[in-house]
Amino acid sequence: MAIDFTLYGYDDNPRTRIIKIVAAAEGITLNQSLVVPRKGINKAAYMKLFPLSQGKIPALKGPGVMITETIAIAYYLSKLNPKSHLLGSAGTLAQESLVLSYVSFANQEFLPTLARWFLPLIPGLTDPAPYNYEAVEEGKRASLVLLDKLEVVLSGVEWLVGNSPTLADIFVAIVLSRGLQWVLGKEWRDAHPVAMAHFERVKNWKAVAQVIPDFKLVEVESPNVQPEKVI
Repeated sequence: MAIDFTLYGYDDNPRTRIIKIVAAAEGITLNQSLVVPRKGINKAAYMKLFPLSQGKIPALKGPGVMITETIAIAYYLSKLNPKSHLLGSAGTLAQESLVLSYVSFANQEFLPTLARWFLPLIPGLTDPAPYNYEAVEEGKRASLVLLDKLEVVLSGVEWLVGNSPTLADIFVAIVLSRGLQWVLGKEWRDAHPVAMAHFERVKNWKAVAQVIPDFKLVEVESPNVQPEKVI
């Protein structure tokens, strides 16, 4: 019998996308409950259900489980009935730990660093990220340094851990896609062929294509100007 799970989030959110990809890879069906915190959509009800989330998504609810935090949810779904070896093809503790190190990096370092650059530039939010020109420029500088390091790490490997896609690849590629959507234009992509080759491999993986059939890629870097707020 299939287990009835509900995922709280929205489709364009990178962390929500990550969980949906993990579920697709493992053949787990998720119902989705729409929560868009920065637009105030169902945020209050969500915070009552998951008070420690502080309004951050995603969260997972199922028989005997009420989980927040992306890494915890991804880990749970990867271990529930593993078929795709998302914690490492060798099944060793060493591989699992290495996968989780990349996952933690992507979630705790890579995405927050990129967000300092792109998040204040996203228009149409009722609760926008604070805008400060110097802070956005510093976020851009820090992001480009980190992205150059990622280019080196990805050099010479097909997948980050082992010989098949894992949570490490999912987290890193989906976080990168957020930058590609808003600030990493064609000029950056042409200058980073290794990172883009890895992104293309993940993008074309069946579980990812099933969840995200089309990624949005910005052609020219978004200008560092304060976006309009929706009233």
